[in-house]
Amino acid sequence: MNLIISYFIIGSFFLYYLYKFLIKYNILVEKVDRSSHKKFLFLNDQKSYVGGFFLLITLVFFVFDKNFFFIISLILIFLVGILSDSDVISSPQIRLFIQLIVIIIFVTYSNTLIEDTRIELIDNLLKNNFFKIIFTMFCFLVLINGCNFIDGANSLLIGYFLIVSICIFILSSSESVIFEEESLDIIICCLLILFVFNFFSKIIMGDSGAYLLGFLFGYYAIILANENLNISPFYILNLLWYPAFENLFSILRKIKSKISVSTPDNYHLHHFVFLELKKNFKKNNFNNSLTGIIINLFNFILLFIATIFANHSGYLSIILLFNIVIYLTAYYFLKMRNLKY
Repeated sequence: MNLIISYFIIGSFFLYYLYKFLIKYNILVEKVDRSSHKKFLFLNDQKSYVGGFFLLITLVFFVFDKNFFFIISLILIFLVGILSDSDVISSPQIRLFIQLIVIIIFVTYSNTLIEDTRIELIDNLLKNNFFKIIFTMFCFLVLINGCNFIDGANSLLIGYFLIVSICIFILSSSESVIFEEESLDIIICCLLILFVFNFFSKIIMGDSGAYLLGFLFGYYAIILANENLNISPFYILNLLWYPAFENLFSILRKIKSKISVSTPDNYHLHHFVFLELKKNFKKNNFNNSLTGIIINLFNFILLFIATIFANHSGYLSIILLFNIVIYLTAYYFLKMRNLKY
């Protein structure tokens, strides 16, 4: 407990002064006109990409200090994001290729592979080790890039994984569940600090932070599922459904519209929620942060219910389907109301 309190106090001051330093010298500062995906919501104030760097420091020195190979993997995936944030790597195809290389090396060397889905067809295919590697790699890629997709409103990405962390922590407090609770303490504390700074529009995660969160929780999800056969894989799907579905849905709608899947746009759910709020509130930063709160309030309720039924695949399937139906209903309803924007 003393470590957690000390980390929270020192970490908060460290992040604040690091943010001030980077803003002063214009280092890792968000360029508002960088992409249509970003400029839509981040309309004023300078924001720093320091969120990903702060998370990396926490993971390297406080969480995985003895897991050298995982630390190297985290640093590599972080560097891909930083190079993207600084426009050194502007090509989505190159970023995807480097992500692919890092993930393949990590999952094969560490043997961090998805073993069970409780879907007979997929489980039969997973008996083949090559397919197991490909499937795990695909899931990592969907999650990592999905995290980047939902990082379009203050408190949305960080808030979502703060909820996920708390749900895993609650689940791991059970005697029948095996998981390293100590690492979750620090991560929850880290995300709470980042959430406050992000909510008040001071810092953003950027590609570097989004990739890190996706990689970290992809790893956690596999470990949680593989070490606890009493936890349904459908619980893992519920935990990570939002960034994964946002990614897959975005790809499908872009294919349908005959545009490149790598082209950023303003047609994500959080964009339409923001536009709806903008009709009633004039302060853009307030609307930005409120967008993340509203979406995550829904996610919190459903993830908490899913945690109660973590070993019931049937109930979890219904919850997952309900999530998707509500998402699509809200998406198309808000799209019709705000299409002129």
